Amino acid sequence: MKKKSVMRATGALMAGILLVGSLTACGGGDDNTDNKQSGSDVSSGDIYSMTKEDLQGRKLTITSAEDWWHPPYQTLVDKYKEEFGVEVEVNILPADTASEVIKSQFSTGELADITMNSASPLELTYMRANEMLADMSQEPWVESLSDISGFVYSDGKLYGLPLASQDYWGFCANKTVLAACDLEVPTSKEELLHCFDVLKEKGYIPFYSGAGDSWMCGNITSSGLYADLQKDKDLITKFNKNETNYEASASFKAMLTDVADWAKKGYFGDNYMSQTWDGMMDAVANDKCGFNIGLTSWMTTMDNVYGEGTSDKLELIPYYIGENDTIYMSTCCELYASKTSKNLDVAKHFFNWCTRKDNLQIFYDGIGSSSIFKDVVSNTISDSSMNLMGRLSDGTYGLHVAHNAVVQGQDWDTFCSLMQEVYMGDMSPEDFCKQYDEFRNSICQALGMEGF
Repeated sequence: MKKKSVMRATGALMAGILLVGSLTACGGGDDNTDNKQSGSDVSSGDIYSMTKEDLQGRKLTITSAEDWWHPPYQTLVDKYKEEFGVEVEVNILPADTASEVIKSQFSTGELADITMNSASPLELTYMRANEMLADMSQEPWVESLSDISGFVYSDGKLYGLPLASQDYWGFCANKTVLAACDLEVPTSKEELLHCFDVLKEKGYIPFYSGAGDSWMCGNITSSGLYADLQKDKDLITKFNKNETNYEASASFKAMLTDVADWAKKGYFGDNYMSQTWDGMMDAVANDKCGFNIGLTSWMTTMDNVYGEGTSDKLELIPYYIGENDTIYMSTCCELYASKTSKNLDVAKHFFNWCTRKDNLQIFYDGIGSSSIFKDVVSNTISDSSMNLMGRLSDGTYGLHVAHNAVVQGQDWDTFCSLMQEVYMGDMSPEDFCKQYDEFRNSICQALGMEGF
């Protein structure tokens, strides 16, 4: 089916751009009594004009998770430290505990000066942005962003710096493995399932799911509401007014049913609940599987880790699951500054420095993905990623954004944990929907949302 009309229909969703997977925060603001004035006491003009003499000996704490702190972030931190003499402490938490820690830190108010977290205003209500985070709406770098609609909170304010890749996620086909089995890259769900059967017969893992990492169980559901949304343009509004729910969504349950069926049929391989994101990289590089979930910046990572040209054998295709046939678009994360940090002035200075064009070029060349800043284009995007973006541009493939980016009242950790139960066959698709709808209702009631 042609996707030009699909891409236009997706426009109403673009404000809900999301990267699946949560990050974390820990630590608190620096208590160094030698600090100069805090951000609240320094005018904007003074912040941006601060020199090494002003900043020497100051400190910033940054918290991230191990699977999000990519080398280009560290490159910028090291350059900033050298240029201004600021001590920057980066606290990197284990991926499997990061999400719970961030919730705890926001609950207690013990935040780092800067926290990395996903870019999803509708999902991350627990951050209490207007209470806990510094307003970035008037920062000079805002005008350099291509589009801020997906980052603005309900109060109309921007609370983070979206210094991240604009990523496109899809099912990833290993063309080397497919060729060894006399298979072509599939162009439909039916062709994908045929590939699964042949790959299983030949002794390959048909689809490396990474189900041992709960967030990957959530990732595969990103398209679940898309088909229903094409039939009802008011679907998201109805979700957010309690006029419908996941249990009532035919396309969402179709996606869940596929997950459960693929697991039963062995398409995820043996011991698939022990699979991980890191293990997936090895399985793909060493041609142990035919398909997995991939994304554009990950292609660059594969080349960096396993050798230039590794990504040439990979091709990103739509999420052929349930009733879906589109590519998932997300913006990875944002950097948030604590509103009460004693180093807020330094954090704002750092953010503004990071968005200098030469620094943005270093970052996006390092991460090898699309930029969300105007006039900044990565020189290192892999050919496989460029091919995908070409198909998005010419309308061959359409786009969707994750359901949890536009449906309010989410708890992503609970959602992903329940999805693992579906993978294991311990929970039916129907029971998943009933249980998660009940959980979401309690959140929406606590938020005082209309209709709950």
